[in-house]
Amino acid sequence: MIKKTITLVFVLLMMSSVFMTPQTTNTSTLEFTPEQKSQVAETDLDRVTWEANVAPNANFEYWDNPKYPNNLAADRTTEEATWLETSIVIEGAKSLGMHARALDSQHNSYIQLGQSTQISWANPINLTLDLDWYLDEIGNPVNQDYVAMRIRMSNRNMNYYLGCTSTGTNGTTNGYFFIDEPTKVWNHLHRNLTSDYVSLFGFAPAQFETLYWYVQSYTTEDTRVFLDDVNLVNGSYVEIGGATKNGDFEIPSGSGLWSFQSNTDAADILQSTVSHEGSSSMNMTADSDGYSARANVRVRLEKRLSTINQGEFSFWWRIEDWINATPNSMSYIRINAANTTTSLNMYYYLCRGGSGTLPPVIFGDDMKFGADSFNVTSTWNLFEANIWEDYNTFSTTNEIWIENIEFVVVANDDESQLSILFDDMTFTASIMNDMGYETQASVGTTIQGWSEPNDDDKFTVTDFAYTGTKAANMTLEDDSDFSHSRELGNILIDETTELIFDFNVYIDTFNETAEDFIFFEFGFEGGNSISYIVANSSSEFESWLAEESNFIILQDTIVQDQWLNFQLDLVHDYESLIGSLPDTTLDHIYFVALASKSNKLTVFLDDLYIYYDPAPGISDVGTDPAQPIPIGNTTISATVVDATLETVVLNYRIDNGTWMIQTMNQFDGVQFEGNITQLPEGTFVEYYISATDAFGKSTDAMNGADYFSFTVASAWAPPSPLLPIVVVAVIAAIGVVILWYMFVFKKKE
Repeated sequence: MIKKTITLVFVLLMMSSVFMTPQTTNTSTLEFTPEQKSQVAETDLDRVTWEANVAPNANFEYWDNPKYPNNLAADRTTEEATWLETSIVIEGAKSLGMHARALDSQHNSYIQLGQSTQISWANPINLTLDLDWYLDEIGNPVNQDYVAMRIRMSNRNMNYYLGCTSTGTNGTTNGYFFIDEPTKVWNHLHRNLTSDYVSLFGFAPAQFETLYWYVQSYTTEDTRVFLDDVNLVNGSYVEIGGATKNGDFEIPSGSGLWSFQSNTDAADILQSTVSHEGSSSMNMTADSDGYSARANVRVRLEKRLSTINQGEFSFWWRIEDWINATPNSMSYIRINAANTTTSLNMYYYLCRGGSGTLPPVIFGDDMKFGADSFNVTSTWNLFEANIWEDYNTFSTTNEIWIENIEFVVVANDDESQLSILFDDMTFTASIMNDMGYETQASVGTTIQGWSEPNDDDKFTVTDFAYTGTKAANMTLEDDSDFSHSRELGNILIDETTELIFDFNVYIDTFNETAEDFIFFEFGFEGGNSISYIVANSSSEFESWLAEESNFIILQDTIVQDQWLNFQLDLVHDYESLIGSLPDTTLDHIYFVALASKSNKLTVFLDDLYIYYDPAPGISDVGTDPAQPIPIGNTTISATVVDATLETVVLNYRIDNGTWMIQTMNQFDGVQFEGNITQLPEGTFVEYYISATDAFGKSTDAMNGADYFSFTVASAWAPPSPLLPIVVVAVIAAIGVVILWYMFVFKKKE
C-alpha cells in the first residue's frame, strides 16, 4: 500500500509542472479603426494635461494692426467736449463750444449736441432757423472732418455742413446743404427749413422731429466750433430762441435744456517693441488735459472656477511714464465674478497717484486688492493672483463665473499722463468647465459653466454618474432645444498639439424615427469648424451647424442604456474633414441638442474634458510564466494607454544577438501581449516595449536604465515559486500516510 501511495505522489509531482504551464489565450492583432479610436478605455486624468493658458493672445504678440490686439476687445476715449464758452461770443456772456480730435483714422472722435427732450410737433408750415456760428479750427474740411447740423422732419433728414463738405448726395431720405463761410469769424445762418425740405423732397413736411449738431473728426487736427443765438421759429411760434429753451446758451449747462455728452480726453492702446519677453507688449496710455482719459482692454474668458479649478492669473507690467500723478490717475485690473446669488467686481490696483493709497470707496460687495510692487515705476513687475483664494478671503462660495478680465488705465486731471506696458499674460484653468461635475451644486440644480449663472432646468445635476457622485442630465421635450456656445481661449492647435475631446455619454431616451439630435461643434480661427454628431435620427442637425461645417457621425446605430466613452482626436479629425493639418487656434465650442415635437430626449454626460495627451504610457510589464521554461511559450505583457495609440511593439534579442521586432496583440482594452516560443534551456533574453501614437510621440518601457531580461530555466528547474510549497506539502502527506500505516493500519492487522 505504501508503495502505491508513494508512486501516486511522484506521478502527481511530475504532472504539476505541466499544470503550472500557462495556457494560450486567443487574441487578435490590434487594428485601429475610427470607431475603436473613439471608444477606448476611460481616461487616466493624472497623466494628461487638462489645464491650459486660456487667455487669448496671452503674450500680446498678435495684432490686427499696431492699435488692435488680436482677439481682445480694446476701447479708448478720444478728445471730445462741449462747454459754455465765455471768451468767444457774439452777444451776451456765453456761447456754446464743441471740439473733437481723432487719435487716428481708425479712432475717430464724435461729439453731439441736442435738446434734452426732443418733442416732435405737427404742421411746420413756415419753419425758419437762425443761428450764429464761429468755425475756429478744422483739420481737413473735405470729407474728413465735419461740423454739421441734422434736422429730421417727416422721417427724412436735412444735413447742413458748416465750412466743410462731404460726398453725401441727395436721395429719397437724406438731403445735403454745404455752407461755405470763412473760419475764425462769426457767421450767420438763416434757413427756411420748410422751403429747404420741399426743394429736396418735393412736398411739404407734416411733422418736425429732431434737431442735432455734431462735430466729427477723422484726422489728428483740432476741429472746433462755437454756436450762439439759436432761433427755431414756426410762423409766430418760437420753439427755441433767446431765453426760450436756452437758445442763447446763457443758462448753465446743468439746466437740462441741452443734452451735453461726457467730455473726454485721449487714451490709446498700442503695440510696443519694448517687451518683457517675445517681440512685443501692449502699451496703454491715458493723457488728460482736464477731462477723463481712459483705456480699457477686455480679455474674454467665460470660465467657471471651483476648488479644483482655481484660476491662476499672472502678467508682467511696467510703468513707462507717469506725469502729474494725482489720485485720479491710476491703473487696475477689474474682474467681474458672479455665481447664482451674487455678482461683484474684484479690483487689483497696480498704481494710484497722490498719497499712493487704494481708493476709499468700493461699491456694494466689490473687493479691492493692492498688487505687489504697487506704484513701482520703470521696472518690470510680476503680478500673480489666485482668483479663487482671493474671492474666498472675503466671501465663501462654491463656484465663480469669470466672464471678462479688464485692464484699465485712467488719467483725469490737467496735464496728467500715465503709460503702462503689459506682457506675458496667463490665466491657467481647465480648458472645459464641465470636467467631472463633482463641484456642481446639489442634485436637481442647474449645471453651471456653459453661460453666465442661470437656472435653466433643461440641464441639471444628477447622481446617475459614470464616475464619482455627480453627472449632468439633459432632458428635452416637445420641440425644445439646448444651445450654448462658449469661448475656449484661442488655444494654439497644430500638427504637434495632441488635443483630445473626451467625454462619457449615456443616452436614456431617444426617438430614432424623429428629428432629434445631439452634437458638439468646434470653431477655429479663420472660420473652419468641425462637428461631432453624438446621436441623430435624420439630417435635421445640419441646419443647426455653422455654415460649411464638417461633421463626423459617432454612432451609426444609437446605443441606449449604456455608458459610452469617446476620445476624439481634434487634430487628425480636422485634417480628415478640412483636408489639411490645423495651424490655427481653437476658439469656441458649441453644444446643441433638440427634441422635436411630441418627442423626448434624455441624455447623461460625465467627465467632459479637452486635454493634451502625452506620449503613450506603458506600465505593468511582465512575463508569464515568471520563470520561463525550455521549449515552452513565454508571454510578455504590458498595459499601454494613449488616446491616439497606433502601434505597440516588443523589441527583443536572444543571447546578445540581433534585435527583433514583434507587433504586440491587444487583449482586453489596454492590455497588450507578445509571445516568444521554443527557447532552449539557458537562453538569455533582453527586451523592451515601444509604443507610438498618431503624433509620432513614442515611449520605450525599460527596466530603469536597463533592458528587461530573463533566462530560460533548465528543463527541471522549478517553474514557479509555489513549487517548494507543493513539495513540502507532498512530503508532509507521505509522512502522514506512513504514520497512519504504522500505527493504525498495521495495528488492525
